[in-house]
Amino acid sequence: MPDWEISVGGPDDIDALGPLWVAVHHRHVESMPELAPYVTDAETWRVRRALYERLLDEPDTLLLLASSGDTLVGYGLAYPMPVDDSWIADTWVTGPRVGEIESLSVLPAFRGSGLGSELLRRLEQHLEAVGAPDIVLGALAGNDDALRLYQRRGYRPTWLYLSKFTGR
Repeated sequence: MPDWEISVGGPDDIDALGPLWVAVHHRHVESMPELAPYVTDAETWRVRRALYERLLDEPDTLLLLASSGDTLVGYGLAYPMPVDDSWIADTWVTGPRVGEIESLSVLPAFRGSGLGSELLRRLEQHLEAVGAPDIVLGALAGNDDALRLYQRRGYRPTWLYLSKFTGR
């Protein structure tokens, strides 16, 4: 039996997500140090928090919280969007709405426990239920663990961004 349980969260839970998002940010920094400089922990959370506030105001957005005892150890956030508002419509045949897994975070001590897979499975089920069975998600190219998880679940590369950041 896993040492965690999953529940549905909402706007009142946003502040609790800060440390888990910062853990994702640290994973980005570790995965691709050649893209430095990175924003501070405070800045990454300020920007991400504002995004979560907007998304949780939208219908059909789902926030899942994973806890071990009284400690938040992971979360996932997904939402549907009109395919015409995406980069998908001019290339692939999909339904009128496509889902996006916006965030998936599992603290390092709980990685490999099946928690990430379970969060992803439940987010996918939700998106299917709200009419967005076609799903996109993003992962940093150097985050091999996340890429393996997503590929095991059937995700395949579709679009590649190349970046040239000057830090100015």
